[in-house]
Amino acid sequence: MKNKYTISEIRTFLKQDAKPELLDELAQDTRIGVKKLLEQYFKRQKRTTELMEKFHHKEFLEKPFWDQNLAVAGVDEVGRGPLAGPVVTAAVILPPDNTLYEVDDSKKLSITKRNELYKKICEQAVDISVALGSPKLIDQENIYHATELTMRDSIKNLYLRPDHILVDAMTIPVDIRQTKLIKGDSKSLSIGAASIVAKVARDRLMTMYSKIYPEFDFEDNDGYGTKKHLTALDKFGRTRIHRLSFSPVRKITKLY
Repeated sequence: MKNKYTISEIRTFLKQDAKPELLDELAQDTRIGVKKLLEQYFKRQKRTTELMEKFHHKEFLEKPFWDQNLAVAGVDEVGRGPLAGPVVTAAVILPPDNTLYEVDDSKKLSITKRNELYKKICEQAVDISVALGSPKLIDQENIYHATELTMRDSIKNLYLRPDHILVDAMTIPVDIRQTKLIKGDSKSLSIGAASIVAKVARDRLMTMYSKIYPEFDFEDNDGYGTKKHLTALDKFGRTRIHRLSFSPVRKITKLY
């Protein structure tokens, strides 16, 4: 059979959803380059189908509220474990017609993908709020309660009061009905979006702190107790953003 299209033309055609008749025609093409392009095309189609199935599954918690024109907020936190820096929470209200197909638990995403999705979330969300729980608050209240209070702040700072809250493994002290989910950032689209917003916000803040305290490597460890961080803590002492109630910071008396 005479080849109707060049490989360059076929590559262009297959960058979009190809018509079945074109795929049938290309399947008869014996050129190795065409066979490779078809194989890549079908792999992309399979990944897209799996992504859409996952996306629609993750919408099931929000959909009952969207169907009633109700606003549902997803809430998540980042930074409960570090020795330094605040705990950061985010509340995100998404519209029913969002196209955030790749949103997932922020810990499962690369830095590049998180930043890409952060931008998309900011573009598409109905409302977003970020709140910080300071090291001082954490020391006064304990990390768990400080996180609850900071989540409350992220809800209160929203312009739109949500009708329902989906929250990752916490109970927020606000008078709004809420659903608490274990590993909610992997189960709910809104919580996943909130986890990305909170993670990007905290990472950028810790990068800024790394300019003030370069010895502690906050840009890379985000305040967690890595070897380099602990070595700097022993050598230079604790900073103003360290959590005094956390071990091993508790034993450090020297001030940076």
